[in-house]
Amino acid sequence: MTEKELKKLNRYQLLELLLIQTERADDLQQRLDALVQMVRLKKIQNGELGSIAAESLQVSGIFEAAQKAADLYLDAARVQASEIVQEAHRKAAEIVAQAEENATIATIHHDFRNL
Repeated sequence: MTEKELKKLNRYQLLELLLIQTERADDLQQRLDALVQMVRLKKIQNGELGSIAAESLQVSGIFEAAQKAADLYLDAARVQASEIVQEAHRKAAEIVAQAEENATIATIHHDFRNL
């Protein structure tokens, strides 16, 4: 999804997208954990205990990279959500101001007619 497409999403859609991505990240984490466990068991069965440490370091690097990517994504989503909320507040203030102006004008017209 492009940045332009993300900007067009409303707050609910962004939160829904964030939830989907979080669930996806959790699912991938579980799959990765299972695969790591399978690799460890296979290494033990093959008597290659020394390479488990090397594999763990590689997996650790994968986890770190995945965490950094998730953090960046969440930060971007939070910024986007904040911008959307600020824009919504600005538009709401404009609508309220316009409604108040319209009410004032209507009151003046009503008072004028009653003279």
